Amino acid sequence: MRQLTMRQVEAFRAVMLLGSMTKAAEFLQISQPAVSRLMADMQESLGYTLFRRTRHGTIPTPEAKRLREEVGSLFSGLEELNRRAFAIRDLEIGELRIGTISLYGNGLLPQIISQFLRDNPGVTVNLEVDHHDRIVDWVQSDKVEFGLVSLPAFTGDLDVELISAEPAVCIMPPDHPLAGKRMIEPQDLADFPFIGFPRSSPTRFQIDQIFDRLGLPRKVVVEATTHEAVCNFVAAGAGVSIISPFSPYLRESNRLLARPFHPTLMREIGLLTQPNRTSLVGARFQTYIDEYFRNATRMPIGTTDPADPALARGR
Repeated sequence: MRQLTMRQVEAFRAVMLLGSMTKAAEFLQISQPAVSRLMADMQESLGYTLFRRTRHGTIPTPEAKRLREEVGSLFSGLEELNRRAFAIRDLEIGELRIGTISLYGNGLLPQIISQFLRDNPGVTVNLEVDHHDRIVDWVQSDKVEFGLVSLPAFTGDLDVELISAEPAVCIMPPDHPLAGKRMIEPQDLADFPFIGFPRSSPTRFQIDQIFDRLGLPRKVVVEATTHEAVCNFVAAGAGVSIISPFSPYLRESNRLLARPFHPTLMREIGLLTQPNRTSLVGARFQTYIDEYFRNATRMPIGTTDPADPALARGR
């Protein structure tokens, strides 16, 4: 038994809908004998009769009427396939998978993603949060399309876009003795308890390097793995710290005060992707990330006086 061709099925559908082979030929812009040939070949492939000739013309058999229902379902499916195919192009449907560290997953990305979803309601987003190395692995293995991490970091052969860089800030409670200083320097912190990140953290390594080069002591009383924990310890009065200006807990807490820290310790955000593998949804999302950092205003942190230029700036 030979397989049916799409041309035969199209011709059969036209004959059944228009009621004659002549009208079907006009619709398909082919000759009437060509339609007759297609129907004859189709009947031969199927092994049963589709049309009978009568004194009143050609009429479909019961089998043809039953087949018409199946063909109708096929073309309905094709129409839906067409609709969904163009919906993908127009971002009416789609999925975006992003991996990031907790610092950006808890504050920065929800803001950007929320606006993206408001503008593209047919898209769903899957946000996975883990440590740097796992994010790199996820991007390399296609588990996620984008990875948002702090730099520097090992990124293998992935494309890395530096999307923002801001200096770290020193944080303290509002009533801290250092609150009156416009700029915090390492020697200012030597006599105060310090809340640090683990020794395995790149941030901790860079901060340690600054104090070691100056030969300054530091009283690290707590090591915490997340910015949330560090900020909570500082807000509770356990000590001071140096953190990323991108931390969402700076904006959300009136129990924290931030000051610029010198020497400058830049905190960088990198967007990881596989080379030449960005989807249509992903390309649209990248424009939202770029626009966010291009248009984001720098806001004073931990103060009721927006005009105070001494305060560090956060996003």
